Amino acid sequence: MQDILWLFPVIFMVHEMEEIIGLRIWLEKNIDITKKYSRISKIYQNVTTEAFSVAVLEEYLLSIIITALSIYFKIYLLWIGVFIAFAVHLVIHIISSIIIRRYIPALATSILLLPISIFLINKVIVELHYSTFIVIMASLLCFIIMLINLMFIHKLMRKVSEKFNN
Repeated sequence: MQDILWLFPVIFMVHEMEEIIGLRIWLEKNIDITKKYSRISKIYQNVTTEAFSVAVLEEYLLSIIITALSIYFKIYLLWIGVFIAFAVHLVIHIISSIIIRRYIPALATSILLLPISIFLINKVIVELHYSTFIVIMASLLCFIIMLINLMFIHKLMRKVSEKFNN
């Protein structure tokens, strides 16, 4: 079981590396998209790669802590909920790419890692005999927590970017 659980932080970082490497370059080469979808421009306008990397590091450390706590306490619902929220994140990347009709950073790893993520999540749920209801409740709670954390890391990115831009 531990081997399966530790795959989540690995999958997370593989996906995020594609975003870290490609985001700034993509934004600069796709100005027409950032103008058309001004929300993208507003969110990432002055965000440096360093600031984005700090945000990814915060999320990565959370994924490690959640995995370690789940294994230590043998309570896996938080891990399942967070991994499902991450899988939804992968789906959002795929849908975003379809909407704008272009490759976006993280699309390749989203397509590659989504089936693997679904398989691993399902394997843990089946092995632990969790009900659909409890999995949905854990996922909703974790999705809310993920959204709150997303607001935090966007503030963090702005502050780090200000430091690097000054």
